[in-house]
Amino acid sequence: MATSQNNWWVFPGFEIEKVVAGLTLPVNLAFVKNENKNPKTPFLYISELYGQVKVITYDGTISVYAKDLLNYKPDFKIPGSGESGLTGICVEPETGDLFLSMVYIDHGKPKAKVVRTKSKDGLKMENLITIIDNIPSILGAHQIQALSIGFDQKLYINLGDGMINPNIAQDDNDLRGKILQMNLDGSNVETFAKGFRNPFGACWRKSDQSLYISDNGPTIDDRIAKVEQGKNYGWPKTMRQNSLFWWHYTQGITALDFMQQDQFDNEYKDNLFIALFGGSFAKGRAIKGKRIVKIELNGDSSAVKSCDDFVKYVGEGLSSCCGLAFGPDGLYFSDLYGEDFDSQTLQGGTIYKIKQKKG
Repeated sequence: MATSQNNWWVFPGFEIEKVVAGLTLPVNLAFVKNENKNPKTPFLYISELYGQVKVITYDGTISVYAKDLLNYKPDFKIPGSGESGLTGICVEPETGDLFLSMVYIDHGKPKAKVVRTKSKDGLKMENLITIIDNIPSILGAHQIQALSIGFDQKLYINLGDGMINPNIAQDDNDLRGKILQMNLDGSNVETFAKGFRNPFGACWRKSDQSLYISDNGPTIDDRIAKVEQGKNYGWPKTMRQNSLFWWHYTQGITALDFMQQDQFDNEYKDNLFIALFGGSFAKGRAIKGKRIVKIELNGDSSAVKSCDDFVKYVGEGLSSCCGLAFGPDGLYFSDLYGEDFDSQTLQGGTIYKIKQKKG
């Protein structure tokens, strides 16, 4: 049963509920388009960093959709090699197929790939097809990240620069440091835009039919950018080129999403909500991250009108926001570690829901 949580401060007029706990490093969230809302059908998928996908049904049951997706064992050195694994996840609305992005080892070298999984009932993976692979990678951040499906019914892939040679982000012969566009079957792979460093999150805005991403800077300038085809976003020379907004003091930005339906009142329509993770293993309240911010844009997305804290962690644990997405009844986010994180089993990760108070 969902309960209110006292260790999170929430914007006035809203409340927070715990949905599920005991997860293993829950990275990203993906909701299922399901008009019937059958209690036994999938409601939400969760990618867990070290190679599992969990599924929550409409009646609240949680089970394993897929496991053992990695062909190596991460070492849990965060930051570092323990950051690599299964990251991006999105659902193809018409078929219910899941797209997953991950790192794998090929002849001793880390590489990145995207797979498409199939299931008759959406509760357990029955088939897996690799649609793109052999992309040079790193066992760490700056790897393959978010997956999203655009209004053109094409798949978009966020690829980090691999960290070692940032100039790759400007190399038109290398896929790293780019946003890729491809057909859902893996054909016609193209570079949609270039010049990115570590683009963790991605979401689509209905009002302008555009892709927005989060991109982490080095010691300065984490940013949000509206991604347009053929544009150069400047890295490694700058993180500000063609950017919509940036934090000079880096915050470790992860997932983001727009309020585009009726989860909140109309005054929040088209507001952008962004998870700020902060530093690794930082206990208690922190200046960096451990929060979700709410940004209001002007109509043409050329400027930010306001930026406010929407959720902040005020407890004493390791908790911090990572995945974030709007569901049909509120804003959901993942707490990567959770209040009761177990460093031996790596369990404790939690999913929360934020909803507007009634009356």
